[in-house]
Amino acid sequence: HHHLLVNAKELPSEGLPMGADVKHFGGGQTQTTLELSPGEHSLQLILGDHLHIPHKPVVVSEKIIITIK
Repeated sequence: HHHLLVNAKELPSEGLPMGADVKHFGGGQTQTTLELSPGEHSLQLILGDHLHIPHKPVVVSEKIIITIK
């Protein structure tokens, strides 16, 4: 399933479960609401297994930058 990285400086550690700082979408969700402060923020999707461990090799989207006014 997929996970959303918000403002992540780097990808999660290889071979370890992703933590609470990652938004988990294990229930098949297709949308969410984020509360972000004004300014620039980065968003990136990463796929993980049922234990929230990133796939190897990593399957990740391009990072996008959004600006909240």
